[in-house]
Amino acid sequence: MPRSRTPGQGSTSRDLEPHERVHYRDRFREARYAALADAEGFGAICFALEALGLRLLGKQGVLEQYKPKIAACAANSPVLTELPERFPSRFKSFEALYRTVQTARNDAMHIGAYARHATEAAIELSIGLEEALMANFEKTVKDVMVTSPMTVQPWQPVAHARQLMLMHSFSFLPVRIGKSWWLVSEIGLAKFLGVNGDTKKARLAQTVQEAKADGMELVKLRDVDLLQEGMAIAAVLERAKVQKGPTLWLVIDEKHPDHLAGVLSPFELM
Repeated sequence: MPRSRTPGQGSTSRDLEPHERVHYRDRFREARYAALADAEGFGAICFALEALGLRLLGKQGVLEQYKPKIAACAANSPVLTELPERFPSRFKSFEALYRTVQTARNDAMHIGAYARHATEAAIELSIGLEEALMANFEKTVKDVMVTSPMTVQPWQPVAHARQLMLMHSFSFLPVRIGKSWWLVSEIGLAKFLGVNGDTKKARLAQTVQEAKADGMELVKLRDVDLLQEGMAIAAVLERAKVQKGPTLWLVIDEKHPDHLAGVLSPFELM
């Protein structure tokens, strides 16, 4: 039986069009990634919070003025509502997280343990609001995929692929070879480069296509495994199989099948 709801509770996000929900979700997601990369930085999440507040309130204000509207939106997220009540030692309420972020936003002391605490609260708040924004409507691949995905070209050196994977903590890197899509994997790359001296130097200088011919293991994707932007997320999950190791789906540009519109991992669907 659905949870009872007081008039107006959780209704704010319904005032946003689906494309707006995706837009603000993306802002929070990008800001969260930025905060994760910098343990002492949470400004990007504050900017995303203020942008959503401005849209919901309809006029310029400060975080305190935006709070009621954002709280109504947050009511759609169990992470910010029910779970803090059931597991208070593990989850913090919207009120507590918002108060921490608001205090830090107005405080000039953004260093050390204080900054890390504020950043952790901002990240938790962002996760909850991302969930709230995407609640109560049927999502397609386009709504949740990561756009402008990073790829590697078959003519580029293995050293370049390695650099991208290390810099961005990628488990996979897509590459188009011939008429098929392949994935350079972290384990495949580690095995290929698990040699010493001149052999490793030579392999780093090989192109990805040469390395494949020389024995570097790549994951070949079947056409049936490729996604399209209009596919329902429910259908994607229904046909997905639990497997060992990470998963990455490629989303094909329908007009240019040799280009990617985006990528999608289970991480974005949680």
